[in-house]
Amino acid sequence: MDFVDQIIQVKKPTQNLISSLAEQYSQIAFKFGYFEAQSPCWLYFLRKDGSSAAFEVQFGNVSEFKASLAKLVSSKANLCFFVTSSLAHTLKLEETRGLLLRNFELGQQKFVLIDIENGRAIKVNFEWENFQKNIASASSSVTKQPPAPLFRPARRKKLIGRRGQHKEQD
Repeated sequence: MDFVDQIIQVKKPTQNLISSLAEQYSQIAFKFGYFEAQSPCWLYFLRKDGSSAAFEVQFGNVSEFKASLAKLVSSKANLCFFVTSSLAHTLKLEETRGLLLRNFELGQQKFVLIDIENGRAIKVNFEWENFQKNIASASSSVTKQPPAPLFRPARRKKLIGRRGQHKEQD
């Protein structure tokens, strides 16, 4: 299981929500070789050779969501995790995705929007990796020859007539 999938599978703690989440995320990150670094992000900013990950937790209103997303974008992290709750009744994950894509230029940054209540997650800007995986699997299965065409290779009867006129077969 990769780093993103393990972060998505973190369950909501019963008490001390923010500190428990930070502890669980840091344990997973340290397993994958990340270490803590300084950043404008509220929860965590982790870095390893050639890669970085940023975490934000937000349960506020729409302007606070936008401010948290702006922090994630400005952090220039490769992976950005935005954790929210469906009990906050502010924005759904799909609406948060729309807010992100409408207001910010992502570039190479990948975002994972996580609903901590029900464990749902939406991955944003991961399309290129999915495309590469599909191409790799398709190219390995292309070794077979295509079947013979279903249509006739040549017409048996000659058509007589001019262009735009009714044609007759010989």
